[in-house]
Amino acid sequence: MITIETSLVQDRLVELIQLQVLYNRLYALQQRKGDLPQQIEDLQDRSVALYRSIQEIEAHIHQLEGDIRTLHVSNDNLRDHEHKLQKTLMSVRNEQEYYKVESDLKETRLTIEKNLKDISRLQHRVEAFRQRHAEEQARLNEIQALIIEKEKLLAEISERTRRQEEALEKRIQALSEHIQREDSRLFRLFDRRRRSLREGRALVSVELLEGREDRVACGGCYTLLPRQLQWELTQRNRIYVCENCGRFLVDAAFFEEVAASMP
Repeated sequence: MITIETSLVQDRLVELIQLQVLYNRLYALQQRKGDLPQQIEDLQDRSVALYRSIQEIEAHIHQLEGDIRTLHVSNDNLRDHEHKLQKTLMSVRNEQEYYKVESDLKETRLTIEKNLKDISRLQHRVEAFRQRHAEEQARLNEIQALIIEKEKLLAEISERTRRQEEALEKRIQALSEHIQREDSRLFRLFDRRRRSLREGRALVSVELLEGREDRVACGGCYTLLPRQLQWELTQRNRIYVCENCGRFLVDAAFFEEVAASMP
């Protein structure tokens, strides 16, 4: 079992327990927000993705509508040409010229027909894109409304807990500075462990194993510990650290005693 040497062990243990209790309270307050911040972030990501998709759809529609306009202009010019050819056909002088004009007229009409088919095909694509645009815009509106709703709820929770959080943070800062002055190495070990853990539980009590009266476990990682350690912790003359997870260890009664005495 790892131990940490320091002066006035019991005083340091009391201070570390107090610091951990304050962090536990702060974490509990922050948990009132639940996963709202993550929900909002996820919704914002979806909103950005939808917005980009809508922009791409609008660009496709713009391109297709431009192609349709070009085909309409082309057909207008071709119809003018068709009209001229029809007039020319009425005044041709020989058979060879007649067949040449007739062939040109036929090709013009085929091109007009092809353009009309292309216009119809492109218009169907435009309608499909517009339908998709409407659907994605509706989804975007729903998501944006949901973001506003969740941000409002988060703001309400944050406002209710803000003063309590600020008060806890001031107490944490003052106590941290005190411990750092008394034993900077001890504070660094505790703070480094706290920062590396999701819930910040750098100090835990040892727990009796149900049905195993001869063994106890770390209250953080639940690694089995010798029962002798529980008695040693009650002596409060050394600071013990779990070999597996690096958390500081105290006996449960001492932790509850200190926690209960705190305002």
